[in-house]
Amino acid sequence: MRRRQAWLLLSCLLGGAALAGERHALLIGVGALPAMPRGSWLAGPTADVNAMRAALRQQGFADEHIYRLADDAGASQTPTRAAILARLAQLEKTLGKDDVLLLYWSGHSVLLPVYPGQAAAPQGRRTRLLTRDSQVSHQGRQLDGGVGSSELGRAIDAFAARQTQVVAIFDTCHAAAGTRSGDGLAWRGLAATDIGWRPAPGKGTPPDEPQARPRHVAFFAAEAQQRTPEAATAATPGLAAGLFTRAVIAALQRQPPTYAMWAGGATQQYRNALQAYQLPRSAWPSPVYAGALDAPLWQGGGSGPAQLWPVQRDAQGWQVPYGLLDGIREGDLFRQAGAHWRAATVGWGETRLTLLPDSAGAAAGWASRTPAPLPAGSIRPGKQGERLAALLALPATPGPPLLDARIELTLPGKAPRQLAFADGDLGVLPAGTRIRLSVENRSAASVDLGLAHLPLDGPAARIYPALDGDSNRMPPAIGAGVSRFERSFVVSGPHYGVEWLALVAAPAANGSLPRRFAIIEALPALPATRGAANVAVPVAEAGNPDRAQVARLSWRSVQ
Repeated sequence: MRRRQAWLLLSCLLGGAALAGERHALLIGVGALPAMPRGSWLAGPTADVNAMRAALRQQGFADEHIYRLADDAGASQTPTRAAILARLAQLEKTLGKDDVLLLYWSGHSVLLPVYPGQAAAPQGRRTRLLTRDSQVSHQGRQLDGGVGSSELGRAIDAFAARQTQVVAIFDTCHAAAGTRSGDGLAWRGLAATDIGWRPAPGKGTPPDEPQARPRHVAFFAAEAQQRTPEAATAATPGLAAGLFTRAVIAALQRQPPTYAMWAGGATQQYRNALQAYQLPRSAWPSPVYAGALDAPLWQGGGSGPAQLWPVQRDAQGWQVPYGLLDGIREGDLFRQAGAHWRAATVGWGETRLTLLPDSAGAAAGWASRTPAPLPAGSIRPGKQGERLAALLALPATPGPPLLDARIELTLPGKAPRQLAFADGDLGVLPAGTRIRLSVENRSAASVDLGLAHLPLDGPAARIYPALDGDSNRMPPAIGAGVSRFERSFVVSGPHYGVEWLALVAAPAANGSLPRRFAIIEALPALPATRGAANVAVPVAEAGNPDRAQVARLSWRSVQ
């Protein structure tokens, strides 16, 4: 009888909505570093872990599925390297399709500048997150303990292979700066010299081959070169807390339907907290978000609603912090409940909207978008034709470029030629021609970058970011290092004809959501051989600067 009842229940569930996976959380807080100078310890990670646990319980996470590695006696284990890696390995064996794992880390990091949990950065630099047993030995040449960003990346790749959604949240720094005092803030980042570490230059593990992470979502408290603070707050009198963690929790408590809405609310809360300390804007960390942000919360196998756009209001009227680079055109319609807007003035990174007369209850929030009809004379119908038409219709960008982009062109039997990657035509390229692309960010500011290969016939492919869901933010030059991305491919078919190599870049705006570069939306990676008004939107100050770099290089490939 019990078997029959269980089967009937299962049949009902399968006949309706798809079975939801289990929700698990691994919460890591590293404040005490017994082998490190006492001044490098942090006070907030234990409180952060406990606050995140309480927030997840409100989201339906079961107590037995929330595993805490922190300094307090009530934690599941202390946050040592071995304990963290062992728990990740255990979860890799037990979690499966449509399960959700929230991976949270609060603490210190050293080295620069890749974001933890992502595939290896093209620049080849790594981040080491410190664990309780981290120590420097052998005359300062070796850092023992800690977990490297590449190790976390491999773990997330393993979960992705099992079709488990990983939601990674890191409230750590990624800049060479020690702890600060005097303004009530402590900065979660250490320089190698702060702990007596003198790593040999040029040493490290080779970059990993990036793996696809279609269900990966990541929230990072700061860019690669920045610090993120902890401080006492009204919610934690006498205790320190990570400001980004508190912002993430406050935004989650508003029940956002999607990760993008959660990120928008967290950004707004974070900016409010930073402003309260009267820091100069140059010292404000800029959170970075990556992954399947338009997916609904906690639905590992669910498909999200149509892409929504944050409609904002400022002193000049209504706007959307996206523009020409993101595929918006003059005349596009935005709808939210009874309110309707039309795109009136479209810049590179911002669109001014006109509220239509038949609108009712207009308020800042998330809106759907209906693109205006394509102009006559488009290349051809279909998604690829629309993408090419939009790319070629972009005006030239005046002023100095944001990035130094070059190509090395080697035709069969010919010597290599160095060319600037700018608007132009390479003529006829026979099969076997090698194209090596190099992009460098030599400035002190991050840049959002998109690169794509767009043939007139045949599938288009993303080059940067390498995989769908990866961050498109390119770190700045840090110290003597130059941020560089390189990729080579060979003209080899099977499709021949007119092809384009396209670059779009824009300044990375502090506190903005990821750019939606139209040329890379929903593109596969290049093979190695080739909303509601009650959900917060980013504040209007976080709009994107109206500056860009666009390059379209074409050729005709022949067999």
